[in-house]
Amino acid sequence: EILQSISNYRPNEKDFDRIWDEFQSQTNYFGLVALDEKEDVVGFASLFIERKIRGGKMGHIEDIAVHPDFRKKGIGKLLINALFQISQEEKCYKVSLACKEHNLSFYEKCDFVISGISLSKFFE
Repeated sequence: EILQSISNYRPNEKDFDRIWDEFQSQTNYFGLVALDEKEDVVGFASLFIERKIRGGKMGHIEDIAVHPDFRKKGIGKLLINALFQISQEEKCYKVSLACKEHNLSFYEKCDFVISGISLSKFFE
């Protein structure tokens, strides 16, 4: 449910186990989960590492989501910093992400800089 805050896409509940198995089997994808003291999920973040044609690796940060009751408590920044660390350990030369305009200031506080324009094509 936390991920519904970032997209209208909603997979069919009957596909959850298959989706999770496919996600877990990827070797170039990292997913992080933030838990509260009751071990309920309060945040999620993911990183996809792409090998570029010139030999370097680039990280793509996606699916940053924090439960509304836990926002402004540093969880998003902790998740981003953990993804930065993974990117460095994986020897990425850069990481990027696309975000909504209303989230721009948060990512700038996490040391991202505007670099180009991101466009999307959505399929229904």
